[in-house]
Amino acid sequence: MRIIYIEDDPTNIALVERVVRMGRDKLTTYVCAEDALLNIQPGDADLILTDIDFGEGMSGLELTQALRARGIDMPIIAITAYDLQEYSRWAQQAGSNAFVVKPVNVPDLLDLLDTYRSA
Repeated sequence: MRIIYIEDDPTNIALVERVVRMGRDKLTTYVCAEDALLNIQPGDADLILTDIDFGEGMSGLELTQALRARGIDMPIIAITAYDLQEYSRWAQQAGSNAFVVKPVNVPDLLDLLDTYRSA
């Protein structure tokens, strides 16, 4: 499976890289939403994982809305440290298919990827 991950934290990137290697998937990473928006095209991936808060610039929710407006229809998973009901609702309204709270543990991430791999 081809996965795109938009994340600014090197530790989180390393975790997802490790999990992706376990599943023999291909991973492309971007460290900011703006770069991802400039580069992601329809058909580039089977799944997108995106952080919500990048500190500065466009948020992951704004990125999701912009990708959806451009016709990107692959599943998008919002990942954030904010464990608040509002964020889950906002992610869904932005066009996310699922919402995951950090820290993400490896078995749960593997299960999540398997869910989209078999879809």
